[in-house]
Amino acid sequence: MSRRVSEAVEIAAAPETVSAHVDDFQNVGSHMTERSMAMMGRRLRLDRISENATGVGACYRWHGRIAGLAIDLTEVVTEWVPNRHQVWETVGDPRLIIMSGYRMSFTLAPMSTGTVLTITIEYELPGSLFGRVLGWLLGDVYSRWCLRRMCRDTRKALEKGSVLAEKR
Repeated sequence: MSRRVSEAVEIAAAPETVSAHVDDFQNVGSHMTERSMAMMGRRLRLDRISENATGVGACYRWHGRIAGLAIDLTEVVTEWVPNRHQVWETVGDPRLIIMSGYRMSFTLAPMSTGTVLTITIEYELPGSLFGRVLGWLLGDVYSRWCLRRMCRDTRKALEKGSVLAEKR
């Protein structure tokens, strides 16, 4: 059974600017490379595997340890429409704790004052009983935290000094 969580944010920037920011895995995944409570005080490393940094086929590896458990997963971009839409998903046999694998996407919708960024994750619960229970309890909570951080961090990075941002 697939689970799905989405988060949206209005950003006072053109779709091209937002797209360039979220198309960079270093930017959109920065919350995974910082120590935090949600990461149990740990952080993951990000390595680019593919020659291309963006577009279909762009491939990245996240790895590290959380709560003494190895985390190791590879993501690949499977759909890419510049300045509008991107989909990336785990491939192979990801080593995760509260989900077995996932598919994420972002869509950009232009508006008169900027862009609406919507980020979505669809994930499967792990196969083991313990993993399924943990995933059922924490999967949506963790997913919401990730998506909120991605949206908030993007808005913060792109609206620095913006007159529209100061009015919010």
